[in-house]
Amino acid sequence: MDIGIISARYAKALLKFATDKCDTEQVYQGMSVLGDSFVKVSTLRSTLENPVVSDEKKFNILNLAAGDTSSESLKQFFRLVLKNHRIAMIQFMAHSYVDFYRKEKHLIHSHLTIPVQLSSGTLTRLRNLVKEKTNNEVEFVVDIDPSIIGGFIMEYDTFCFDASIRNRLKLIKKNLLNNNSFSASN
Repeated sequence: MDIGIISARYAKALLKFATDKCDTEQVYQGMSVLGDSFVKVSTLRSTLENPVVSDEKKFNILNLAAGDTSSESLKQFFRLVLKNHRIAMIQFMAHSYVDFYRKEKHLIHSHLTIPVQLSSGTLTRLRNLVKEKTNNEVEFVVDIDPSIIGGFIMEYDTFCFDASIRNRLKLIKKNLLNNNSFSASN
């Protein structure tokens, strides 16, 4: 069996278990944080896979990397993964769980980049716009990036809409360069 199939099976089992325990939201938060922790902490994977590190220490590291959650479902899941020697797949399990949860809850994860902080009313209008277009609930991650100058960049699923001033200026520059090179060759 490959890592994707095994990870998906564990993630589906966790989702079912957490659903039975009415703990899906807390597990979702924990698995989201855990997935992000693998990206932010480059040594996390090697530490968890190190045979010298005890399972109890790995369990504590997993809890910490998952945001020190109080979710008993997640703690039991971590113990099961350690017991079954599947720790090398935990990152993939975290991502699979997040994907299955979002699919079950009809939740779209959207990344919004803006130059300045927006009011909650404007964010709500943007969220409703995406919800209307996709017929799904929307979870926004908002980044503030002054380098986009104005406008916004919104990404969800495979869709990316770049309505930033930076992008518009880049397009104008590209058009000017293309027109100049055409004129120079005539």
